[in-house]
Amino acid sequence: MWSNGAIETTPSSIMSGHTLATGLVPSPVSFRVLHPDVPTDGLPLLLFLHGGGGSDESLNTVRPVFEMLWADGSLPPLVVATPSAGRSFYLDRSDGSQRWEQFLLTEFIAHLTATMGAGRDAVALAGVSMGGMGSLRLAFRHPGRFVAVAAVEPAIEEATRWNEVVLRDRVYRDDALMHELFGNPVDDDHFTDNHPRALAGRNAHLIAASGLPIYFECGDQDLLHLQYGAEALHRQLFAHGIDHEYRLVRGANHVGPSLPGRFADAFRFVGRALRPNGTDGVTTDLQLSLFADYVASMERPRGYRRTVMVDRPAGALEVHVQGQGPAVVLLPSLGRGSSDFDLLSARLARAGYQVIRPEPRGIGGSAGASGKVTFAELADDIAAVIATVVGTGASASATVVGHAFGNRVARMVATRYPELVESVVLLACGGLIPPSSEIAAALIAAFDSSLSPADHQLAVGTAFFAPGNDSSVWADGWYSDVADMQIAATRDTPVDTWWGVGQASVLIVQ
Repeated sequence: MWSNGAIETTPSSIMSGHTLATGLVPSPVSFRVLHPDVPTDGLPLLLFLHGGGGSDESLNTVRPVFEMLWADGSLPPLVVATPSAGRSFYLDRSDGSQRWEQFLLTEFIAHLTATMGAGRDAVALAGVSMGGMGSLRLAFRHPGRFVAVAAVEPAIEEATRWNEVVLRDRVYRDDALMHELFGNPVDDDHFTDNHPRALAGRNAHLIAASGLPIYFECGDQDLLHLQYGAEALHRQLFAHGIDHEYRLVRGANHVGPSLPGRFADAFRFVGRALRPNGTDGVTTDLQLSLFADYVASMERPRGYRRTVMVDRPAGALEVHVQGQGPAVVLLPSLGRGSSDFDLLSARLARAGYQVIRPEPRGIGGSAGASGKVTFAELADDIAAVIATVVGTGASASATVVGHAFGNRVARMVATRYPELVESVVLLACGGLIPPSSEIAAALIAAFDSSLSPADHQLAVGTAFFAPGNDSSVWADGWYSDVADMQIAATRDTPVDTWWGVGQASVLIVQ
């Protein structure tokens, strides 16, 4: 019989039972921990959340799956922890009497890190049924907190408002349980605020930007009808351009012989997320590079991806064009090239837009400036790009997106050429209030090629990145001559000449 604090050891894994006192949920919380027979300090942490009616015993059920994956190398060594949570939905109740989400995010993870040294650098989520719902909720509400989420048959409804949930998706949950969790009558706002699909919609930009690896699946014969909610979530994430892996498992039910293999697939996904380069990264990267070149060789002659040279009095501009649909022009930050928008361009093109990326003067095939350049001339360049690529007819217009320094040029284009600009998106915009002396110095230092790599990265992080973000993605791609030209244009141009946006509608992302 299992007792608190007991340890079960097999040749390949160790499982132990524990309790944790807390004031957030019914206390003490019993939980089990599983890990391979190796030191746990520094290992990743995986929270495996059980389904409705389950307990920490569920970890013992999937123990053979973990042992198999550790043995064949599909899953790196990690610590797996499962708390007994009853039918809590792993949420904070509407009346505040139980706060499971807060418990998991704060006390539980902190306790495991303090006692086992696991999860300092990487915490992943996995769960089944109710636990799949809980893991998706936690991941979608806090996408930057976790390195992966894998949900097996998550118990989510197709509708995100309680009064719109069809009877098919209610029958296995009695009213008494819903009233305990969401109030009596059910607080529709609280229900929606805790629905993974509603969170995915509300936080779509954060989830996409985080790059969170997402996996979920469901059997197409699930007797609880969970396939409808899973399919709706898949279509929603796809529509938002959020990368994920989704499986509708043919012939699989909510219980039965398919589950061990499905758990193995889910945990393998976590393993791939923890080892993003795989075991044969060199071969895979070479194959991917060759395939990308092959695809590009087909895209260019067919016009999906092309390079256009736009003639200008001061010299030609190199313009990268990708996709088909409404035009979106992307203007980069100070002294930066259009490659900063590579990933965004691909996402926009897949979503049905024609993405236009002019290289700033002095970068790539764009001719450098032979003398002083004004904001008006920079705006004229972009207007010529729009006219060349999109056209000049009554319906020929574009959305112009300007990042940091690019926001100034975007505004000037909209001011001088309102007929060419339908709307303007300003990313990290400014210009009216000078930055602090520390930020200004860091900005200048970002273009100092004499700095050591460490000092350069510190300057870049200080000038452009919020604390906790990886500034190494901008280790390269700095053009000091281009920055000097752009800074001179800024100094020579009164702010009020470009601060407006003509007649265009504006979205500011700050």
